[in-house]
Amino acid sequence: MSDRDPLEGIPDALLDWHKGALEGDAVVCAAPQPGFPNFPCINNRLAHARHRDVLGRTWPLDTEEPLYVAHRVPVIDGTVTLDTSDHGPVTTQEPDWCLGHSARAPGYRIDFTHRGAEHTFAFASDTLLVAMLSQDPFVTDPERRRTRLYVEQTGYSASLDPAEVRQLAAALTVHAMHLRTLADQLTTLRAEEGKQ
Repeated sequence: MSDRDPLEGIPDALLDWHKGALEGDAVVCAAPQPGFPNFPCINNRLAHARHRDVLGRTWPLDTEEPLYVAHRVPVIDGTVTLDTSDHGPVTTQEPDWCLGHSARAPGYRIDFTHRGAEHTFAFASDTLLVAMLSQDPFVTDPERRRTRLYVEQTGYSASLDPAEVRQLAAALTVHAMHLRTLADQLTTLRAEEGKQ
């Protein structure tokens, strides 16, 4: 059994949300976590897909809670039509991997983006980076119109002991394998795009 404080090394910003959840701050969700009553949800009260505690553990939303779902634009015959503020309604092919589009306020046509499922690359309870398939069908550069993998780093930083450094190295090795798999998937998708 370790005497290590489970909150040791947690960024101050997350600790503040954790403290807010425990103290009943009105902007923090604070939904209780089954089996871990001292680790409530630290998400903002705005809609979220799953509850999450300060250590990064997640659990489903309580079925009693209202679920806020964005209205989605329907896909008809493989195409989707969205209103834009500069070109009115625009229609484009909807890739099979795209998760759909919200029917929110219109934006500019050039900002229209297809997005795939988000892949999270984590170490311990921290997210190191996220990646997802994306496509910008209305940009002027033809290469950027092709499907790409959007990757975003989180700015993770920590001081690690030797064992933790080895654990981080192992996690990065697994993540590199996952990224290579996504590269292979992307290669296949782009080859199919070239045949159309």
